[in-house]
Amino acid sequence: MAVRQAEAGFTIFPGASGSLQPNEKIRMLMPVTKGVTYCFLVGVDKRVRDIDLYVFDEQGNEILVDDRRQRRAGTKFVASYTGTAEVFVLLQSTNFNASTSKYHGIGSWSLLVGTRGGSGQNRYEPVDPNNPQGPKARDAEPTTEGGITS
Repeated sequence: MAVRQAEAGFTIFPGASGSLQPNEKIRMLMPVTKGVTYCFLVGVDKRVRDIDLYVFDEQGNEILVDDRRQRRAGTKFVASYTGTAEVFVLLQSTNFNASTSKYHGIGSWSLLVGTRGGSGQNRYEPVDPNNPQGPKARDAEPTTEGGITS
């Protein structure tokens, strides 16, 4: 999904990543600028069967939702305001292990953020709403080599 969006002119940055259990979600606040197009893409490890992505504006109104029963989720929208968007990543279910007759408990996810348009292509810095003054909602600072951010 990220390759297709990059080919469409988006600058793609790592957003946040982590692990969740089924029916567990993480909430992030994201700065948005009016007129800039944003795409949010969630990828998962092999244990995850279904993950969802929800994006809301500052008043709690739904901007976009990807709640299809799939292993990936993605949304794309043009910001109609400058401020903050609220993003939720919800792990719906993990894969069933036939040998143990159990579902895998924890699945890993990674959120990529793409921007297109605006006055500049600033790095997206999601904020943990429970600790807005603390570190960003990211496991590790990405590096850029040869124009590719990883």
